[in-house]
Amino acid sequence: MIKNIKLAVFDFDDTLAIHKDKDYLEHREELGKNNYFRKAFENPDTFYETIEPCDISSDMYNLICCLRLHNVKMYCLSGMKMSLHFAAKQSFINKHYGNDIELLSVSTQEGKVDVIKILQQTLNCKSEEILFVDDLQVVVDLMKEQGYIALLEPEVKNITVNGKTLLEILDD
Repeated sequence: MIKNIKLAVFDFDDTLAIHKDKDYLEHREELGKNNYFRKAFENPDTFYETIEPCDISSDMYNLICCLRLHNVKMYCLSGMKMSLHFAAKQSFINKHYGNDIELLSVSTQEGKVDVIKILQQTLNCKSEEILFVDDLQVVVDLMKEQGYIALLEPEVKNITVNGKTLLEILDD
């Protein structure tokens, strides 16, 4: 599968950035939505470590390393109501996954399909050459309907190439 991929697109929240606080959306409201976004805007380099702590997904990290070996173009596509935390998200990606994953945003989860179609046309890829990973089943289903290879974040650990796991490939 990885050998045929030319474009990979990942969601941010609970895909690349695994929130330590599983009720982070509720707690965002408790902090006050404006305070949350202001803190992200003012502290982009530390926001996802100190204010909204997140871990990386080791499975996603291994996938990204394997895709990088095959020179796959990679993007993070995040649903965002406003862009005040855009720099914080890009900072987290750069720090933990590398500087070659560009963050893009979209206002709705359904809008992710349109963005992928534009990237597909721009990069001249076939649907079966595009990998999409998200934590929301509804979005994964939308992508599958378009003919893309779409996985839920927990499914990434099951990817094998010639019978080897991603970690085994990286160890070679």
